[in-house]
Amino acid sequence: MPGHTNHPGPVLDRDGGGGGSARPALYDMADLYDAIVPPGPCEAFYREEARRRGGPVLELACGTGRLTIPLAGDGHEVVGLDASRAMLAAASRKAAERGVAARFVLGDIRSFDLGMRFGLVIISCNSLAHLTRGEDLRACFAAVRRHLAPGGVLAFDVVRPDLSLLSRPEGEARRLDLGPNPASAIEAEEVAHYDPIEQVRISEWSIRRGDGARQVMAPLVLRQFFPQELPLLLEAGGLEPLARYGDFARNPLGPGSLNQILLARAAGRE
Repeated sequence: MPGHTNHPGPVLDRDGGGGGSARPALYDMADLYDAIVPPGPCEAFYREEARRRGGPVLELACGTGRLTIPLAGDGHEVVGLDASRAMLAAASRKAAERGVAARFVLGDIRSFDLGMRFGLVIISCNSLAHLTRGEDLRACFAAVRRHLAPGGVLAFDVVRPDLSLLSRPEGEARRLDLGPNPASAIEAEEVAHYDPIEQVRISEWSIRRGDGARQVMAPLVLRQFFPQELPLLLEAGGLEPLARYGDFARNPLGPGSLNQILLARAAGRE
């Protein structure tokens, strides 16, 4: 779950993170994840969508529950699905501490079957960027379509690619906790490169932990979604766009937008 900025943010490849690397994956370290990734501006947007659409609500790639739990606190029936046992354990603990009822499920966003339908399905915080291959995206969207109730809506946000960032020299280190729009609440440094053929950005993070030690994390692998391709990807998964915004205040997508926020429904359904 990355931050809502014009950089990819701290998103890991959930199919194994480092491709066999012994370095730890951030999604296996829930406490460190919560310390690194500050809450984004998306919560109010998705809570409003839940009020508009009704429930039940399904959040895919729910992480430690920073959105799932507020949705449950609003009185919605909520299911949170994630591929990380550590993240789900943290989410369950937080929900119990706050006295809210939410169901958390271990699963793959490409192939889940929950046996129920939802008025709203959410994929927040650029989490869709974990799916770097076309067939994985189609599978995810098809699974979402199967789980949408009549009139149900998929709501998701992804980063708008920043060409100036993608073209930075390979090997150039960048501090993510500095600047006007930091991606990390603790000291973190990134070295990245972009593959324009595979359309993925691969970055390595070095994090200074609370004890002063430096931790090198497994590589972060992110699909870059360019605006013109998103409607086609949705269509390939049996979905059609309803609305697209450039920020969580529902302003139009434009050249200065940091994010792409989309609403979609099952194609052929009213």
